[in-house]
Amino acid sequence: MYRKAVQLHPGYVEALNNLGVACRELGEWEHAIEAYGMALKVNQNCSKTRENMAISLLQLGCRHLQRKELKQAGEALKRALTFNSRNADIYFNLGVLYAEKEKWDRAKVNYELANHFDPRHANAHNNLGVIHRRLGNAEAAMKCFESALEVDSKMNLASKNLGAIYGSMGRMDDAIRLTRIAIESNRQDAEAYNNLALLLRDQCDVDACLENLDVCISLEPESRHAGSNRLMSLNYQSERKREEVFEAHRSWGSCVESSISQAFSWDRPRTSGPLRVGYVSPDFYSHSVSYFIHAALKHHDPAFVHVTCYSDVALEDEKTKQFRELVPRWRNLCGRADDEVAKMIYEDGIDILVDLTGHTGNNRLGVFARKPAPICITWIGYPHTTGLTRMDYRISDEFADPMDAPGLTTEKILYLPECFLCYTPPETAPPVVLKPAQESYGCITFGCFNNLAKVSSLTVRMWSKLLHEVPDSRLFVKSKALACPKVQEKMRAAFAAHDIQASRLDLTGLQPQTGSHLHMYSFIDVALDTAPYAGTTTTCEALYMGVPVVTLKGRGIHAQNVGSSLLSAVQLGDLVTETEEDFVKQAAACAKNVPRLAALRAGLRTRMLRSVLCDGPRHVAWLERLYAGVVSDFAKSKQVTTFNVQDSIPSSLAEVQ
Repeated sequence: MYRKAVQLHPGYVEALNNLGVACRELGEWEHAIEAYGMALKVNQNCSKTRENMAISLLQLGCRHLQRKELKQAGEALKRALTFNSRNADIYFNLGVLYAEKEKWDRAKVNYELANHFDPRHANAHNNLGVIHRRLGNAEAAMKCFESALEVDSKMNLASKNLGAIYGSMGRMDDAIRLTRIAIESNRQDAEAYNNLALLLRDQCDVDACLENLDVCISLEPESRHAGSNRLMSLNYQSERKREEVFEAHRSWGSCVESSISQAFSWDRPRTSGPLRVGYVSPDFYSHSVSYFIHAALKHHDPAFVHVTCYSDVALEDEKTKQFRELVPRWRNLCGRADDEVAKMIYEDGIDILVDLTGHTGNNRLGVFARKPAPICITWIGYPHTTGLTRMDYRISDEFADPMDAPGLTTEKILYLPECFLCYTPPETAPPVVLKPAQESYGCITFGCFNNLAKVSSLTVRMWSKLLHEVPDSRLFVKSKALACPKVQEKMRAAFAAHDIQASRLDLTGLQPQTGSHLHMYSFIDVALDTAPYAGTTTTCEALYMGVPVVTLKGRGIHAQNVGSSLLSAVQLGDLVTETEEDFVKQAAACAKNVPRLAALRAGLRTRMLRSVLCDGPRHVAWLERLYAGVVSDFAKSKQVTTFNVQDSIPSSLAEVQ
């Protein structure tokens, strides 16, 4: 009818406007835009027509955004602004567009404009918070999420996001409350259950963590990250049989490999030249993994190994920049799908692809399941098998995986002859406080700065026996979740069950800077390891600050044996124990031996720096010899043309004893 009216009266502005509205309601945005354009030719100053034109262009832009047609979306949205420059939704969707393009500054400006023109635009507040968090401004992000919740107190996204911020700050009670609000607003939100699970794990409630991960996986069976989180969480439980934990990993790997085809062929001959090694990680920044990959990047022999880093770092820092300068090729994976990443790696001609993440956060095991390199190895980042049969090897040593009782694994174990880890201490580490803590504070102080999830029932039982054995001692525990008073109450209750008075426990949250964190080792005499998931970075940090660490070995449990490897590397093997009783005995004896504690305070850092644990060139020489061996074995098994690996080993490798 409106079309007929326009045919009878081509300059009928009201009919053209109403035709545009009808087309818009039918989802025919191009026809609506055409009708409004005709109306504006008659009266270009009609405010109603201009507003309707802006709305239609906005809707057209949104459709292009949904289809990932970013160029067309940008054209429509920018044109919409010429008709209404005060429409908050146009700025909001431009923010979404620029975020899709990873142009964070432009996205931020457009979200801010959306908030300017509509202070109650909850989605703009939320998305601006996401940008701030991505850019490393947690305080600004928190304010944005809070603003979104002031508009809509049950907003699912803002509740999850603010909960995550609070969780990173150790405000566990607030974080869990907000995440539960997100679940109440959408019972089908798998991500919210995953977030809640990780928050519960952080405060050492691993059973509840696993329950929520099971719900998450039931809602979203294809969520590989939730599956990895579940496997990671199983490592913390001292009651679990090692066979059960392994079977869960193997089953996960089988399911993944059954859903992903291995699309690449390895019959092609490799070209001559250095061995091409690729390292894949989201942790090429100031992360615990960075302290152990530093040596491999810094000391690689460029005549023998060409290194490519495949980085999934969302927020780069000075450590990232430092790593970029150490290697000849750097690839950014952020936002790229696994298929795209796998194709990139294949086209780069990588000989050995090394996973540094395992089942920890933001892993790329989906890429390794596609097997984009002939040899795939997992190392450093995760203390168990990946479960993938397409992951050929896992690097370890005879202390972490004794040959008579190695950990259960789907990969073959490659043994480095010394410690499988090499630690590069932070440059900002403070000097060692030489005076033993017990002389300063009048009593023996044991301590642990590990993730609270590692403080299992076995760990609490061992530590409680030690506190009874040394009745005048105290226990100092520092972990993120302990910033929350309710988590502290829970921890004190766990020790109270073993008749340990709350007054003997010193509990605190994280320190904001690495230097202040390391300085807190001056408050303890002897560091206590956890079981069945031992510390790694925390153990190295304690040793570097002159504090001995007592650890408990576990038969066939790699995660529990890492402490054994580290302590053996610095010649403190007497602090590696076999039983709970031996752990208590050794820790008590160590704490009471004041002359030895003083000597360790004074000399342990130097001893450590001179040991194989911190000898980067020596470690990397062994590592690259290991790489050469597996490439040679692969070439022989496939009977493909390859260069003679042994002839290519530089003299520095041959001289290693």
